[in-house]
Amino acid sequence: SMTAPAGQSIPEGMLILVDTGIEPTAGKLVIAKLPESNEATFKKLVEDAGRYFLKPLNPAYPTLPVTEDCKLIGVIRQMTMRL
Repeated sequence: SMTAPAGQSIPEGMLILVDTGIEPTAGKLVIAKLPESNEATFKKLVEDAGRYFLKPLNPAYPTLPVTEDCKLIGVIRQMTMRL
């Protein structure tokens, strides 16, 4: 989940629709594959001074730089609650 104490939050149990056919842009929620991990991560893509970063909605977690080895898989297009 990407729960935040304030602001935008994605509660646990939400189903997300990922579009792999559109270009990720700053401000979008994305799925990314980091080179040092076998798992994908769900973060907000942000830009600062011409560099891109993966920023969690929860400020308790670190912001990660987007490197050449990082693969942006897709953009979150929709979310729904599982019943």
